[in-house]
Amino acid sequence: MRKWILAAAAAVCANGVVASAGFADDGALEQVLIESATTPEQHEALARYYDAKAAAAKAETANHRSIAKAYAGGKFAQVAAMKAHCEKLASLYDDQAEQFSMLASMQRELAK
Repeated sequence: MRKWILAAAAAVCANGVVASAGFADDGALEQVLIESATTPEQHEALARYYDAKAAAAKAETANHRSIAKAYAGGKFAQVAAMKAHCEKLASLYDDQAEQFSMLASMQRELAK
């Protein structure tokens, strides 16, 4: 039974379904996949999963940078604070994307 669940989870991840699902509730699935990954295919599935998470983080970076630009030039302290908030989030998402890309690279090395 456990092997079937792992195979199904790997197949879902490999097909990008998990990557497009939004990442909110996939922590348990990610944990199972990490703990059970032994084959090159499983490591490559994890690499694709991390690539998708990196892409989502990059999209958030772009979104927050765009919002920060909209706040540029505001005269009120609240507007300046919102701009700074968006710039900080953009920076954090950029760092997150870099980390996910690094994890994808590591999984690809394990897949070899």
